[in-house]
Amino acid sequence: MSKETSNVLWLHELSKDDPMIAGRKCCHLGEMLQAKMPVPPGFALTLKAYETFLQGSGAKEVILKVLEKHKQELLSDVSKFEEISSYIINDVILHKEMPGELKEEICRYYEELGHVCSDSETAVAVRSSGPISMPGQFDTFLNVCGYESLLDHVIKVWASSFNARAMAYRLQRGLALETSPIGVAVLKMVNARCSGVMFTLDPVNGDPSRIFIEGSWGLGESLVSGQVTPDKFILDKVTLEITQKTICDKAVELVRGPQGDVIPRDVPPERRNIACLSDAEVLELARIGKRIEKHYGVAQDIEWAIDDDLVFPRNIIILQTRQESIWTKKPKAPVAPRGSATELIARGLMQGIRLH
Repeated sequence: MSKETSNVLWLHELSKDDPMIAGRKCCHLGEMLQAKMPVPPGFALTLKAYETFLQGSGAKEVILKVLEKHKQELLSDVSKFEEISSYIINDVILHKEMPGELKEEICRYYEELGHVCSDSETAVAVRSSGPISMPGQFDTFLNVCGYESLLDHVIKVWASSFNARAMAYRLQRGLALETSPIGVAVLKMVNARCSGVMFTLDPVNGDPSRIFIEGSWGLGESLVSGQVTPDKFILDKVTLEITQKTICDKAVELVRGPQGDVIPRDVPPERRNIACLSDAEVLELARIGKRIEKHYGVAQDIEWAIDDDLVFPRNIIILQTRQESIWTKKPKAPVAPRGSATELIARGLMQGIRLH
C-alpha cells in the first residue's frame, strides 16, 4: 500500500515533502527521524484516515446537510460559527463510532509502539498535524493511555477541525467550509523534567548569529499559558558560548497525572529559582538546533523537552520544528543594537510564544 492510500504510517516513513499525506507536524517529525535527530517514537494518522472516519461513520453526510442549511447565516453573521460548530462537534462527530477496520489498524500501531517502548499501555501525546500552517487552530491532548482513550482523543482532534476558529479561517480564505482534513501525530509521551522552545536566531531582533532558548519545569504548556516566566539562555551560534542567562522564579509546573491527565503542581522552593537546564544541556540543545537549521537551510522554531527517564545527552528530545515565521520572511534589514529599546519592547512580546 502506498503512502497516499494509507490510513496509518510510522513517522519514519514520512518526509518534509509529504504534508498533503499526514500534515506538516508529522512530516517534519519523520524528516528529523530520517536525519537521526532525537525525536520520540510514534505514528501518524493520515489525511485519508480523517476522510475514512467522516465518511465511514456517516458524520460527513450530516455535516454537509447542516452547513448547507445554515450557509447563508454563516456568511452574514460570524457569531453563528460558535453555535454551528458546537452542534457539529458535540452532537454529530463525538457521537460517531470509529469504523471497525480503521479502529483495528490504529490499535495495532499503538500495540506495536508499546513493544518499541517496552510499555504495554504507553502514554502518548495526540497532536494535530494540519497540511497548511494554522497555529493554535486544532486540539492537542497529552498523557493519553490505553486503546479506548486513544481512539476517543483521535476523534476529538479530528472534531477540532470544525471548531469555530477553524471554520471562520476557512471561510475568510475561500477554502471549503465543509472539510479540512488534518493528520494526527501519536507520539510516546515524554516524562518532561523541563521543556520549552529554541530559535536558531534571536527572535527579538532577527540576529542570525545567536541561538535563543526558553525553558521551564514540567510540560511546555505551562509556558504557553503564561503561568510561568521561563528561564532564558542566549548563545553565540559560532562559538556556542552562553552570552546571557536569565533565571526566573518558576512557581508552577504541569506534570503527568495518575488518571491519564495533566495537572498543575507547585514547584518546591528549592527548585523555583534554579536553572531548569544545566549548561551542558543548553550547549547540547544548541548543537542540535544548529544541525536542524543546517538540514532545513533556514532558521528554525523548535520545541524540546528533557526526558527525566533518560540520561544526558539522550534525555534531550525534539518535539517539533518549523521555519521561524517572522524574521525569515522579512526583507533583510540591519540588526537592532543589543539592549536597545526595540529589544526591550520585543521581549515583552515573547510571552505570546505558543507551543503546537
